[in-house]
Amino acid sequence: MEQIEQNFNKILDKNPFLKSVLLELNKSGIKYGLYAGSHVSILTSNRVPTDIDFLVADEDMLKLKEIFPFALTKDCGDGLFLYIGRNNEIEFMAQDNIIMAGLNYAFRLTDLCWDNTTLLEGNDFKLRLCNVVDTILLKSILQRGKEKGKHDLEDIEALMSVCEIDKKYLEQRLLEIKGDQRVMDVLKKFNIV
Repeated sequence: MEQIEQNFNKILDKNPFLKSVLLELNKSGIKYGLYAGSHVSILTSNRVPTDIDFLVADEDMLKLKEIFPFALTKDCGDGLFLYIGRNNEIEFMAQDNIIMAGLNYAFRLTDLCWDNTTLLEGNDFKLRLCNVVDTILLKSILQRGKEKGKHDLEDIEALMSVCEIDKKYLEQRLLEIKGDQRVMDVLKKFNIV
């Protein structure tokens, strides 16, 4: 846990505005969780993330917009995004339907997802983390590689070297996101199922 806190402190040093964002998130009761590449980075120390990704409960996105009225917002039709920071490096996502290979995956912070988050408490921050299963599922859906400047399969491999998988939660989330054979093939490749 100490290494995870150290890794997150490096992200805080690089993004000093993040600390005040976390204070607002925690104070307001917004359901959120760190996930994706920044999640992998703090759990595995594999690389420095280029941005900080948060998954937000659909019902809290409006509240998030009220707390950060200056933030850039994007409605992509299949997801809502809110960006904060000088270079929009802090990203919040809600109401997401990820369309990949003609398939639609409902990737959301549901009650089940929220119930499986954990709280990381440092000396001067509190951070909600999504379950590692959520980051693995996201990356199993996206499957992007270096040609897109991403590391999805490498990130899954890095997570599997340091994390335990909650198999019951994985089964439940697979149903929620409408996981299919395409996702299962990636999970099998890394002996997750």
